Amino acid sequence: MTKPSPPPKTVLDTILEWSKDRPAWQRDALRRIVSGGRLSDEDRKELLDLCKQGHGASVAIKPSPLTKGHLPANPGQGDSVSLVSVADVEGVNNLAPAQTLTFAQSGITIIYGDNGTGKSGYSRILKRACRARHAGKIEGNIYGQNVPARATATISYAIGRAAPAPEKWVDADRPHKTLSAVSVFDSECASVHINEKNEVAFRPFGLDIPDELAGACQSIKEALATEQTQLEKARNPLFLKPSWKETTAVGKALASLKHDTDPLKISAMGTLTGDETARLARLREDLSKNPAKAFAEQTLKADSIKALLDELKDIETRTADSALMALFAAHRDAGEKREAARLAAEKAFSGEPLPDIGSEVWRSLWEAARRYSSEAAYPEQPFPAVEKDARCVLCQQTLQPEALDRMVRFEAFIRKDTERAAQVAEAAVKTARQDLTSCSIGTRALRPNLREVMIQDADLARRTRRYLAAARLRRCVLLKNLGSGEEVTLPATPPNPGHHLALLESTIRAYAVELQNAAGDAERKKLEADLAELADRELLGGMLETVQEEIDRLKSIHFLQQCAPDTATNAITKLGNDIADTVITPKLRDRFQEEIVKLAAEKVRVEIVRSGGKYGSPQYQLRLFAKPDAKIKDILSEGERTCVALAAFLTEVATATHLSAFVFDDPVSSLDHRWRRQVAKRLVEEAEHRQVVVFTHDLVFVNDLHDLAYEKKRAAKLVTVSRGPAGAGVVAEGLPWKAQSVEDRIDKLEKTTREAKKLYENNAEEEYAVEAAGIYDGLRASWERALEDVALFRVVQRHRDYIDQKNIKKITVLNEADCDAFHAGFRKCCDVVDAHDPSSGRNAVPPPPTEIIQDLQALKDWVAALRDRQKKIA
Repeated sequence: MTKPSPPPKTVLDTILEWSKDRPAWQRDALRRIVSGGRLSDEDRKELLDLCKQGHGASVAIKPSPLTKGHLPANPGQGDSVSLVSVADVEGVNNLAPAQTLTFAQSGITIIYGDNGTGKSGYSRILKRACRARHAGKIEGNIYGQNVPARATATISYAIGRAAPAPEKWVDADRPHKTLSAVSVFDSECASVHINEKNEVAFRPFGLDIPDELAGACQSIKEALATEQTQLEKARNPLFLKPSWKETTAVGKALASLKHDTDPLKISAMGTLTGDETARLARLREDLSKNPAKAFAEQTLKADSIKALLDELKDIETRTADSALMALFAAHRDAGEKREAARLAAEKAFSGEPLPDIGSEVWRSLWEAARRYSSEAAYPEQPFPAVEKDARCVLCQQTLQPEALDRMVRFEAFIRKDTERAAQVAEAAVKTARQDLTSCSIGTRALRPNLREVMIQDADLARRTRRYLAAARLRRCVLLKNLGSGEEVTLPATPPNPGHHLALLESTIRAYAVELQNAAGDAERKKLEADLAELADRELLGGMLETVQEEIDRLKSIHFLQQCAPDTATNAITKLGNDIADTVITPKLRDRFQEEIVKLAAEKVRVEIVRSGGKYGSPQYQLRLFAKPDAKIKDILSEGERTCVALAAFLTEVATATHLSAFVFDDPVSSLDHRWRRQVAKRLVEEAEHRQVVVFTHDLVFVNDLHDLAYEKKRAAKLVTVSRGPAGAGVVAEGLPWKAQSVEDRIDKLEKTTREAKKLYENNAEEEYAVEAAGIYDGLRASWERALEDVALFRVVQRHRDYIDQKNIKKITVLNEADCDAFHAGFRKCCDVVDAHDPSSGRNAVPPPPTEIIQDLQALKDWVAALRDRQKKIA
């Protein structure tokens, strides 16, 4: 047994295969188009985000590409799908629970309901589950509680001759894998519409997909362009009228800002060092003065810094470790020598009457006595004066031999080596100490010099002050530890800023020379150029945030420019042309003509012609045979255009390889009376080949469908949906009273009479009287309907603005006896029914059940007799 060949590739299969190398946002767009039809404004916003995401933008949503599962089913000839029922609906508008809408699996199912009774709810389920050009959305009951997040239903269907397969359906962004073989038509599904050229455009299913995708591309392209225009207009006014000079490095950098400009380099350019800031301040001040005066001022500044530098060098020398520790060592050496002299004095003068001969106090006294003797008392004599009658320079008494001897011995001691060494060492220490303490390390004396450094370089001034403070501390620590006998530890010395001071002095002197030379134009222009560079860099430092915003703006513009190529429609146009070559074939055009003839006879003669192209695919329009240049929109009525749309739909689905069900949702909602019966005839004809389901609120159309189905011996199932306490969509077999046939009405009245008979037999007179009146009220209405539908054979109908003249012959069967019977039956109903307030004196008794049955039978016989005679008329 050979394996059956797979069904041929459909247009949607071609689109799916083509889409695999398209940008992710286009694949997502195709999914939306195939699943839901036209793209909404919200769809386009999300697609714009996805387009940006493809180039690195961070967005919350993720693309969901078109896959095989989104395509309608394409079963083979023997696998046609038919609907069985829709039940257990939840989350769909205000549809009542626990309802089951059943369909005849062959023939035609007519589902009638007034506006707001739930027809649209059931049709929306089928649009979402089956194949609809524009599936739309399903909303839950806005007044309900605990509304499910997604609509659900139990849908039973059959594939070929297989048994029905009930399945839980949940609303999703893709049609059901099997039910998508069922096609749904309504006014939104039409492939014929008025385009922007006021032409009736033709968009077969499949060809409209690249068209819609190209429209999305154009929409996104325009959105990107609009965003780019807004960004271009948002340029900071600073860049429109720059305050910097074009010739500076900053000016050139800002003039050439791009999306990839390195902000760090711009930031570095806008950051001035301390030296550069000082030079900028000097240039601003000095270039505004006479060059000679500015030179003199800068020279004075350099001299001031030079004086500070010289002072710092002297302080460094005096407070160096070697100098301070040498003083400390000399002080210790002097002390040791003094101790040696003291011991020698003790030994030499131990027998003297007074103690501490040779001590420091004694030596001071002795030295004072020497100076007095040498300078005042005995300047001509060596000290001590020992000649006759010499007096003591201290007590002024004549020296006795013993005193003279003592003084000679004292002087001899002083002149001995130990004492002399001690004195020399002490004198050296004293001199070194005085030299150290006399050094001006304080900042008070150097304040003017430090102030100048502060103006030029605040950090250098601070470091200089720290160095001076450290030098003072080192001196203090040393002087404090002299004579303590303990080892001294000097505080650390911070780096000497002398080198930087020397550089500063050199810079200022060089700058002074520049100013001196600035008397010449060339040198002055050079300084002015330096001033411009530094001034623009300073300006840039204050607007770095603005520059960053400008770079970000340029980045955004560049990003949008990167996204723009994704909106090109070249490849989509080629796809549309390829599909057009496949879809718009001579065979399809011939089939379209056949459908137009069936729906509108010879009154609407149009053809499909190409009318150029736009964006994604070639454009086709419908053109009148008789007047090709005329605008169809101005010629055809709304009903005629709907006929054309329905013809296009039937043409498209005729190309399928299967005969799955058709669902029509109010196909004549906008038709005028001339086309209603033609449409009904065409749908009944289609019911010979496949299951046809029609939702409608038009009772005339219901009657046309039912009558034509009866004539063609097609199975016709009638269902009514209505609104009840539990909500809309309450299902009932058959049609409502106003839409029922005369036979159905009689049947219902007979059943009501049998129920009323129980009241009659139980002597419930008042209740029975009410029921009897109601029965006769219905019987009177049925006589009227029998006159319109049977006797007049619907040649004339209420609320219809035309006469069905082809059936006038059927009226000829009516004779005088028929008229008398009608008059008698109708009058009796009027007598029984309280159409007006009866007289209080009249107390009429309602007819008994047996009489009511006879009256109903009279109408039934009257109708049957007329129909028999009408059938005999060709």
